[in-house]
Amino acid sequence: MFKRLDVKIIVSLALILAAMIAVYGWRIGSRQQSVYVQSLSNNLRVLSHSYADNAVNFLIVQDYAGLESQMMNAAHIPEVLSVLVVEPDGNVLCNVERPSRGEAPHLTYDVRHFPVPRGREPSLGREGDQLVSWAPILAGNHLGWVRMALTLETARDLQRAAWRSSLQIGVLWILVGTFLMILVVRPPLRAIRELSRFAGELQDRKGAQVPVQRGVLEIDTLADALNHSSARLLEAEKRLMAEQERLAVTLQSIGDGVIATDTECRIVFLNHVAETLTGWKQGEVRGEHLDHVLRIEGTPEDAGALPALLSVLEARRTLELPGTRRLRSKTGTDRTVTVNGAPIVDAADQLGGMVLVIRDVTEKTEMEEERRALAHQLAQSQKMEAIGQLAGGVAHDFNNMLGVIIGHAELALLAPELSGQLQDRLREILDAASRSAEITRQLLAFSRKQHAEPKVLDLNETIARMLKMLHRLIGEDIDLSWSPGFELSHVRIDPSQLDQVMANLCVNARDAIAGIGKIEIFTDNVMMGTAERARVGDLAPGQYVRLVVADSGCGMSAEVMERIFEPFYTTKQLGRGTGLGLATVFGIVKQNGGHIEVTSSVGKGSIFTVYLPAVTKSPEELEQEKKRPAGGTESVLLVEDEPAIMEIGATILKQLGYRVYPAASPEEAIDIAENSKAKIDLLLTDIIMPGMNGRDLSERLLESRPDMKCLFMSGYTSDVIAERGKIGAEMCFLQKPFSVESLALKVREALSG
Repeated sequence: MFKRLDVKIIVSLALILAAMIAVYGWRIGSRQQSVYVQSLSNNLRVLSHSYADNAVNFLIVQDYAGLESQMMNAAHIPEVLSVLVVEPDGNVLCNVERPSRGEAPHLTYDVRHFPVPRGREPSLGREGDQLVSWAPILAGNHLGWVRMALTLETARDLQRAAWRSSLQIGVLWILVGTFLMILVVRPPLRAIRELSRFAGELQDRKGAQVPVQRGVLEIDTLADALNHSSARLLEAEKRLMAEQERLAVTLQSIGDGVIATDTECRIVFLNHVAETLTGWKQGEVRGEHLDHVLRIEGTPEDAGALPALLSVLEARRTLELPGTRRLRSKTGTDRTVTVNGAPIVDAADQLGGMVLVIRDVTEKTEMEEERRALAHQLAQSQKMEAIGQLAGGVAHDFNNMLGVIIGHAELALLAPELSGQLQDRLREILDAASRSAEITRQLLAFSRKQHAEPKVLDLNETIARMLKMLHRLIGEDIDLSWSPGFELSHVRIDPSQLDQVMANLCVNARDAIAGIGKIEIFTDNVMMGTAERARVGDLAPGQYVRLVVADSGCGMSAEVMERIFEPFYTTKQLGRGTGLGLATVFGIVKQNGGHIEVTSSVGKGSIFTVYLPAVTKSPEELEQEKKRPAGGTESVLLVEDEPAIMEIGATILKQLGYRVYPAASPEEAIDIAENSKAKIDLLLTDIIMPGMNGRDLSERLLESRPDMKCLFMSGYTSDVIAERGKIGAEMCFLQKPFSVESLALKVREALSG
C-alpha cells in the first residue's frame, strides 16, 4: 500500500502539514513566553531597585533586623525565589530563600560569601530556570548589592499550554487537509500511470504493448527511462563542451598568434594574439579569405609569402617561412614576425583546413639590433682608447726632445752677435719645433690625457670673441652664421681647448665646402634623459650644453663617418691635412666629460654635435692678470733626470737671474738640500723619475724647508702623472715642452703663490 504514489503523497503532505503546525505552535508559545519574560524582567528590575533604595536606610543606621524584615516581605511575592543582600566585597548581610513557589520563605545564613558583579552597574539575566537581577545599593558610596531571583515556571507552563492548543488545532487541520488532498491528487496520478506505461514500452520494444502494474513502479520505470537517456546525452554534451573549452583556452593561452582556415582558406578562428597582430576581431573576419587578414608586406620576398602558405593545403605538409617578415595590421602598424603553417587532418585522413602560427619577434629583433650597435660602439671605443694610449706614450718622448730644441733655439736667438740669416734659420727651427709641439698637444688631447686647466665659461661669450678669428680661418666665400642659445648654462673647459675645438670643426667644415657655402654655429640647453642616453651611449642623464657646427659641404659616407675621429685618418689631399683635427676634438670633448656625434650623407653636408656637461654655478670674475717679471734673484733647486732638459732648464733660469742648484736625481737633490746652508726658494722638479717621484721628493724636502715653494713639470700624460706622480689639479704644474716665457711665468707664479 505504501508503495503507491498517491498514498506517499498524501502521507507526506500530512506530515509536512503536521510539522508546520507544530512549528507554528512552538513559535506562538515561545513568543508568548518571551513577552511574559520581558514583562517579568521589567517588573523585577523595578522591584530590585526599589528594595535596593529601601536597604540604604537600614544599612546606614546598621538596622540589620529591619533589613531582614524588609527582605522577608519581598520574598512573599509569588514569583520570588530568593532575596540576597551582600556587601561590595561579597559578604552576605541577609539571605531569604524559598525552595519552590508554593513554600514559605525563610532566612538562612548557610552561605557567608557570594560572588558579586564588577563595578556598580545593575545587571539582569537568566540563570537556569531563574531570572536574576542585581541592583546596587548607593548612598554616595557603594554600600552593597540586592540580588533578587524570580522563577520562570509560569513562563514554561504558558509555552506548554500554547503548544497543546496548537496541536489540537493541527490535528483537525490534518484530517481536513488529508481528505482534500485525496480528492485533488488522484486524477493526475492516473495520467502519470499512462505515461509510465508508454515510456516502458518505448524503452523495451517500440510499438509493443507491455502491461505494467499500477503503483509506484510505474513512475520508477518512467524516471529510469528518462534519466537513462538524459544522463547519456548530458554526459556526451559535457565531454564535448569540455573538449571545446580546453582547446579554446589552449589556443588563447599560446603566446603566438593562431589563425585557422577551412579548405578554401576562409577564416575560421583567430586567437587574441592574432587579433592584436592583425587588428581584426574574429567576428569581423569569420568566413573572409586569408589574404584579407594576413597582410605580409615589404620586400619582394615578402610578397611571395602568402602563396607559399597557401601551398600548405595543396601539398598537405608543414611549412616554415624562412627569416622574419613584416606584418601590417588593419591600423597600419608594422610588426616583425615569423610564420609557420600546417595542414589540419582528421582521424579519417580528411583535410579540414590549415592552421598558421605567427610569432611576434619585434622586440627581440630590436634588442638584437641594439646589441649589435652597442657591440660596434664598444669596439670603436676600445679601438679609440688603444690608439689614444699609443698617442699619449709617443707624446712624452717628443716632449723631451722638443723641449731641448725650443730651449736652445730661444737661447740662441737671445745672443746679440747673430747675423740676420742665422736668426732667420733659428726662427725656422723654433717655428718647426712649435708646430711639432702643437702636434704633440693634439696627440695628448686625442688621448684625453692632456694636462688642462679647465675654467667655468659662458660658451656664448667665448665663441663670440672667436668669431673674428673663425672668419679669417674659413675665408670670405663662406657665410658664417652664429645663433647663441637663450640663457645658456655654463660649462667647465680649458679655454685653449675650446679654441682648438672650434678651429678644427670650422676648418673641417671649410674644407668640405667647394666654393660658396655656409657654416652654421648654434648653442642651446638640452636635458639628457634615458632615451637620449641609449642613443649616445656614454653620457649620464642630466643637463648638457649642446654646440652644433653644421656645413653645406659635400657630406660623408657611412664608411667615412665610422673612422672620422681616428688620428691620422683624412680624406683630404696629400699635404692638406694631418688627420689629427677631428681626433683632437674627440679627445678634448671626452676629456671634459662630453660626447661628440656626427650626422651626414653624401651631398647634403655634415652636422657635428658636441655635448658638454652644464655647471650650475656662474663663473667667477677673472682677476686682472698681474704683470709678472721675466726673472728674479731667488734660488731654485732644479731636479731633472734627462741631461738635455737639465742643461737647457738650468741655462734659462740662470739667464733669468736665478741661482740654480742642478740635481740629476732625487737622491742628489736630497743631498744638496740637507748639506747646503743656502736658502732654497723653489723646488722645480720632474714628476716621473727613477727611484722617487717628484711629489714624494717635495714632501721629503718640505720637512726641513717648510717655506720652500714647489713647481712640478712633466711630459707624461695626465693619467700617468696622477697614477705615479700623485699630483692633483691644485698643484702648480708646467707642461713640457716649455719655452723661455712659459718657464719664466710658471716660476714667478710658483714663487708668488
